[in-house]
Amino acid sequence: MRRGYAWLFAIGVVLLPAAWPRPAQADCPSPPSIDSCLVGSWKQTGGGAAEWMRQNLKMAQPTAAPSDGTLTFNANGTFSTSKVDSKAEVTAPCTSTRATGQMNAQASGTWSAAGGTLTLCMTSVDSKGSIEIEGPGGKKMKLAMPQMKPANTSMAYSCAGATLSTTQPMPKNATMTTSYARVP
Repeated sequence: MRRGYAWLFAIGVVLLPAAWPRPAQADCPSPPSIDSCLVGSWKQTGGGAAEWMRQNLKMAQPTAAPSDGTLTFNANGTFSTSKVDSKAEVTAPCTSTRATGQMNAQASGTWSAAGGTLTLCMTSVDSKGSIEIEGPGGKKMKLAMPQMKPANTSMAYSCAGATLSTTQPMPKNATMTTSYARVP
């Protein structure tokens, strides 16, 4: 069963960022500092959790279907994601074990940006999904994806015109970089 939890973690790492980046504790400033470059809607164009896993985890290699979700930063210091439907598959090299997952999620909250740090404070989240792990011999185990809980996160960012890039610390002194393009 220990391997089942490793697969649950691996597929969760790929699916959860579709609606929300991996949490790193942050304080939510009030009133928020607004960087006008961030105001508007953004769509992920590269990097993110699946790419981080491909580069850093040897036990599992993910394949994630592109998502058409957007992240919107409003000038009043609130943010929201569109409803996102994510699908991913994780395979273990040299084995017949694989996991597939599907998740629908949507989140909202407040945001602040100052000194190159973007802080997101989630106040609402709705997520539903499932994971199916298939082991040797075709034996399958299906699990419900755990419900996400509101969390606060901070990350470094750079914004210029129609491009946004975020960088978050990850385990083993690695970072996860995600790039976005402004939605017209």
